[in-house]
This record gives sequence, C-alpha cells and structure tokens, in this order.
Amino acid sequence: MKVPTIRYMFARKGLSSKDGKGMVEMVITHDTKRKYLSTGVTCYPSEWKGDNKRNIYVSGTGADMEINQILLAMYQKAYRIVSGMVESGSVDISAIPTLLRAQSVDMTFLEYIVKRMEKKNVVDYTKASYKGFYNKLCEFGQIKFFSDINERSIRDFDEWLHKYTWTETDRFGNNVERRYSQATIGSYHKNLKNFIADAVIDGYLKDNVYIAKGIKVSKGDARIDKYLTPDELRRIELADMPTRALVETRDLFVFACHTGLSFVDLMAFDAKQVVADGEISIYKGKRHKTGITFVCPVTNKAKEILDKYNGKLPKLPNQKYNTRLKLIADAAGIEKPISSHYSRHTAASIWLNEGIPIEVISKALGHSNTSLTERVYSKMFDETIISAFSKKK
Repeated sequence: MKVPTIRYMFARKGLSSKDGKGMVEMVITHDTKRKYLSTGVTCYPSEWKGDNKRNIYVSGTGADMEINQILLAMYQKAYRIVSGMVESGSVDISAIPTLLRAQSVDMTFLEYIVKRMEKKNVVDYTKASYKGFYNKLCEFGQIKFFSDINERSIRDFDEWLHKYTWTETDRFGNNVERRYSQATIGSYHKNLKNFIADAVIDGYLKDNVYIAKGIKVSKGDARIDKYLTPDELRRIELADMPTRALVETRDLFVFACHTGLSFVDLMAFDAKQVVADGEISIYKGKRHKTGITFVCPVTNKAKEILDKYNGKLPKLPNQKYNTRLKLIADAAGIEKPISSHYSRHTAASIWLNEGIPIEVISKALGHSNTSLTERVYSKMFDETIISAFSKKK
C-alpha cells in the first residue's frame, strides 16, 4: 500500500491583493488524490522557508516560534492519523479534516471568535461587548489568522484604537469629534486576551502572547472621570426634555445616580425588594454580572421616581439608552459624553464625598473587594477637600 505524503504549500491560490500575504496549506497526497487543509497561517513570500527537515516553515514574521510550533504540531497529528490508516489497511484522506478538527488550525482567528461567542454563557451586556470588540477587530483588519497574533500586531491594534476618531452630531447640529477612552481600549484588550486564552486551551495557539511577552494595558483608571458633580446631576434633573422618551430615560438615569445600580441591574429592578429599615429604605439584590449580593439606599429622590411610575420603571435597550443620554446631556448643557456607567460612578463619587466609608460603598455597589472600589472611585470634589481642611483650623 502506498503511504500518503504530507507537506506544506505556500500561496497555492496566489497572494492577497490587500496585504500581499499568502496562505499556508497542508497538502496530503495519496495515489492521484490530494487534500488541501487550511492552517490559518499567512505570511509574506520572503518569510516562507518551507524547511520540513528542520521544522522551520517561516522566518522573520515576529512570531516565528509560535507559527512553526503550530505547523509542526499539525503536521505531527496528521502523520499519526495517516500512519494509523496505513496500519489498518484503509486510507481515506477525505476523513483527515474531521480527525484533525479537534486541535488543528482549521479556521481563522476571527471565525474562532464567532464560534466561542456562540458557546459562551454570558449576560446580554457581555455579549454586546464581545460583538463590539469583534466588529472593531474586523475593522482593524490586521488580526485575522492565528499567525497574525503577536506582540507587534497587538501593539498596532492598541495604537490604532488610540488614534481612532469619529464624528457625531449633537442636537444643535454641531459636529463633535469623539475618541475612545482608555477604559474602552482596555476593554477591547481584555476581550482579545480572553479569546487568545481560549485558543490556547483549545490547542490553536501555544501560549497567550499577552502573558508570554508581558504585554500590559491600562485598565482605564481614567474612568474616575466618568461621573457627574452634584451640580451637574441637578441640572439634568431640572432640564426640560422635549419628548416623553427622553423624560423616561432621564428618570432612569437619575434613579441610577441615587442608587448606584448598573444598567443591567436597573432593568431588572423589582420594587418589591425595597424594604424600610428605620428612617431609610434599602434595596437588596444580586448583581447580574457577578452574582454578588448588594444592599443600596433608595433615597427620597429615587422614591419619587418610583412613585411616578407606580413602582415599575421604564425599560429599554442599552444602545437606545446611551443614545438618549447624549441628547439629555445636550439639553442640560453638559459637555461630558454621558453613558450608562456614569450613573454608577456618580453615585459612588457622591457617597464618597458625603463621608460614606469605602467598604460600605463597595458593598452597595456589589464589588467583590474594596480594592476595586478604591481604584475606580476615588474622586474627591474640590469642595470636599476645602471643607475637610477648614475643619482643621
């Protein structure tokens, strides 16, 4: 019986007109039949070496070790499968892709992300985060295949995100240039790092480049600036809203500013869980995102809003909520790019400046530990500092 041959072929279908790279494919030949298997690896012609004897397939890509190990591992597994077929006396090269599928690189990294997104059991907010990250990675266009994942491409992705701008039109018809905050950029890196980690577990990558190369990205401590001062919050509360939809959205936002609820927990709010405890009312719940229990105050202002809607707060999608918040900010004459998380930061900042202990704020927000609360919510208002030093005199 003839033994099938296994080799790698470069750019069988030619080079990409966009980036000048070619695809590396595995070719298994038996008798007169050939089977081509995608590796997910691409490189430039000058980087292709194809030296199977020394296991050096590419050189000069910036991720030679990872790519060569991926191709070697795929070759070794294919060889074991073919050897088993020969020993059994029946060779069927059409069955090899199925046998390789468990660990071989049979899809692009972008395809892998889609596959993992479908399998991850996460809340809608996280699903939306994954989708936004995926769309942005597709738009970036330089991380498509597993072979594209290296220190250089991640650096380029980071720089691209920092330079990315877009224009929005406010309600006055003015064009306003926007750019991503460090918190948003950090979120994109977090998602990329997580999907790379999944790929390592599934055998598509040798290691996580973020860890192997010590790549560190700021998590966005600048998020402490995503809050409203008491004066700004008051301006939103008093501003005239031109439509009922904006009135309802404003009420939701103000309610969240007085309770510290995240958008997901705001949408799941159940007035039946509000209980009187002495002179104050509190709301007991469990964070939808983490499952951690929390106890937050229901202030008089929050009670007024609850009574206005007979205990049933309006509900709407997060995207529509954030779109309306920008219109509300315009109506109140506030230039900050308000989003759903502003309310949570605003509540924490106000409580901090009212002298509420950090451990109490942490519990009210449903944080797993106080270190997270201290890192993110540490903004002192000027008047708080002045008041504190005045008492020292």
